[in-house]
Amino acid sequence: MPRRLLCLLALVLASTPACKRGKSRAPEAGAVQASAMGSWDAWLDLSPLLDVARSHAPEKTIAALEKASKLLQDGKARSADQVLAPLADSDGRHWISVARADLAALYFTTCIRGVAWRLEDLTAKSPPTRRSDYSEAIKLAPGDVSVETMLTDLDAAVEAKDLALQVQARIARARVTAFSARCPATPDVQQLSEGILKNDLATLAAENHLTPDLAFLWAGVQMSEFSGAAARPFLLQAKDGGYTDPSVIYMLGVIALEQRDLDRADAYAVEALGQYAKLGDKDQQAQSLFLRGEVARNRSDSPTARKHFDSALKLVPGHPAAILGVARLVFNAEGSSRAVSYLQSILPQLALTGPLTPDKLPIAIENLESLAMFVQEGELVGVTRDAYLAEVDLEPDPVRRGLRYFFAATLDAKLGEYTHARAHAVLARDEFASTKAPPPVDVDKFIERVDSVSSSTR
Repeated sequence: MPRRLLCLLALVLASTPACKRGKSRAPEAGAVQASAMGSWDAWLDLSPLLDVARSHAPEKTIAALEKASKLLQDGKARSADQVLAPLADSDGRHWISVARADLAALYFTTCIRGVAWRLEDLTAKSPPTRRSDYSEAIKLAPGDVSVETMLTDLDAAVEAKDLALQVQARIARARVTAFSARCPATPDVQQLSEGILKNDLATLAAENHLTPDLAFLWAGVQMSEFSGAAARPFLLQAKDGGYTDPSVIYMLGVIALEQRDLDRADAYAVEALGQYAKLGDKDQQAQSLFLRGEVARNRSDSPTARKHFDSALKLVPGHPAAILGVARLVFNAEGSSRAVSYLQSILPQLALTGPLTPDKLPIAIENLESLAMFVQEGELVGVTRDAYLAEVDLEPDPVRRGLRYFFAATLDAKLGEYTHARAHAVLARDEFASTKAPPPVDVDKFIERVDSVSSSTR
């Protein structure tokens, strides 16, 4: 899985109990008829919400929604919110809360320390590029939308007696919590948002009320908790609804590969590659090339697989999945020692060269961690562990030595070799202690977990 997709799936993997199939709540009478799920393009100017509100909300509320919808057709999200804001305490306040939450979730440009979202007037009806800013330098400004206020107002709307309003409020709340979990004010807020999101998605899915974007998120839950086969109908629902994120196509390709439908998997990979190229997203282009490589490998076409993996690495040097794809090919063709040598040759690139300055260190950690995280197959886990340890004593930098020992320890643990894991973690701790800087990873916490697991398996 690509890092971006793993992050997306993490949003919907809360600590709440899994929503098992066959246990979903049945839709209440009238709820399906009172809702309009709409296409993705229609949602960008809130037309589906407006269609429902026309027969349920006060006239003054409807007039404001119509005006806001017209502004959104030109991407003027901030102006649209300013039209709705004066009615926040009116008799149609619940509909206004829902509309403002939908608008904010679809169009905010900056998440400010997890507590507020910033809206801007854009030039097109299209979701903007988003960023999270946790710096103290950025200040809250008039017009910034409070996340806590949005969620409080949506909770009230979900409890309203109007079934149509309940559905629309739940849709809006799922959208807000999806982003508040991704950009939380605190870890507790993240956990709470994830739980609310997952429960709302389960309810909307049970009642056939998923919008195209929420169908995509629910597909992520299904893929993680059940299977690609369970996710596929929701991905197709998102696709048929016009949801334009290329991840939909990519995930369909992953599922096709899982189901051994290799021609379809390759076609989806090619389509995703083209879409990501238009967006200029090199990381996901590389991931799509990796998928093509996996298709070729499953066809026993190693030369083509290697070509796709190498193409991915040209786009994104250090791409962990492509590195492991090549390592697997080398292992199968030439044995473990050559695979170790290949990975060993890659490690200096991952750990970066020159002094590990404060701006370089997080990148080196992420690179080394990603390789250790992505490798799953037992034999390849061992090969990767051996590559981290190969000639580690020749590494002149104690921090890099410590990182190699530490991530080798994580792979020991993955193999169930807890004695080795503890020993390598201790070596990592000693290397970090030889410097004046604080440890870049929490070795002691890792050792505690290893000791706990080791004692429970005795």
